[in-house]
Amino acid sequence: MNIFPISLVIFIGTLLASSEADISSPIIGVLTQEVYVDGLISRHFDNKTSYIAASYVKYLEGAGARVVPIWIGRNRSYYDDLMHKINGVLLPGGATWFNQSNGYADAGEHLIHLAIELNDQGVFMPVWGTCLGMELLVYKLANETEHRINCEGTGMALPMEFKEDYYKSRLFASISDDVVDTMVKENVTYHSHQFCYTEKVFERDLLNETWRVMSLNHDWNGIEFISTVEHIKYPFYGVQFHPEKPLYEFTKNTIPHTAAAVLSGQFFADFFVSEARKSSQSFSNATEQARTLIYNYMPEYTSILGSAYIQQYLFTNDEMEIPDIPDEGGDNEGGSSGGYIPIIVPGDDGSATTPFLSGLLLTLVLLSIN
Repeated sequence: MNIFPISLVIFIGTLLASSEADISSPIIGVLTQEVYVDGLISRHFDNKTSYIAASYVKYLEGAGARVVPIWIGRNRSYYDDLMHKINGVLLPGGATWFNQSNGYADAGEHLIHLAIELNDQGVFMPVWGTCLGMELLVYKLANETEHRINCEGTGMALPMEFKEDYYKSRLFASISDDVVDTMVKENVTYHSHQFCYTEKVFERDLLNETWRVMSLNHDWNGIEFISTVEHIKYPFYGVQFHPEKPLYEFTKNTIPHTAAAVLSGQFFADFFVSEARKSSQSFSNATEQARTLIYNYMPEYTSILGSAYIQQYLFTNDEMEIPDIPDEGGDNEGGSSGGYIPIIVPGDDGSATTPFLSGLLLTLVLLSIN
């Protein structure tokens, strides 16, 4: 008995075979950060050694991306392997020091230099730095020369103070006048930092030859500091404020959650994810990808304990191990039991041949049962 008309089967297979393998839902790595001994997390959770604030994950997911946690404390080969599979990197804000070994700064250094290597090889790899992440980007690309000054920038909701030529940047090239007008008039960005960079330092130390400054702000003492930058050569971007907090953090009443602040935060998320869509890299197979994604972990409700984050993903050293990837193809002996034959694999995993093979296999299988 024919379940499907042959013409319909062939039509479906043709559609699948001709579908493009666009990275419509890119996979972005978010760097973990060390948990401190005797800190809030250590006092309430056993053996947790690193974390990611869940707001960064939601921030990227809200713009259509998926997230992979990037572990701290690994050797370069781990970062090299992962950087050939993901489509972008986010260096989050936080409270750590650049001179601590085997943590955020060391891992970030590997990621930044690998991103440079990839881009130099013609492989598009964007990097986004938020607050401390922006500071780390500038620091590492300045050969670890410290250019930051002290700033009183904690708990400030501020409007954007664009420079006159901001629209010449990649970051703001396509921003609408309405969004700019809203950002300038309302307190849309949330700042929480004790260090900052200034234009004076950038000019003095020639950092302005590699970084484009698009906006400025002023701290509680009136000191002017840089609030957005982009690298002139590479797709690297940094903001001193926290665009994820107006969207997903509700721990402090100083964080703005107005429609304007949400619109502003979403703009930055949308931009970076659109950059990541330009990358064509992918995991070797769907199972490896699935086992690596953040969905394998559950966030904890930490603001109830006094944390500055509503939720955090908390990891032990054991959890920061690469899981074994089972064989997807069975024993390849043609048996009908125990083997897994992937008929349809999502086309956004970056494989240019997957849609064609999926459509062809589906057509053949359905024809065989008819």
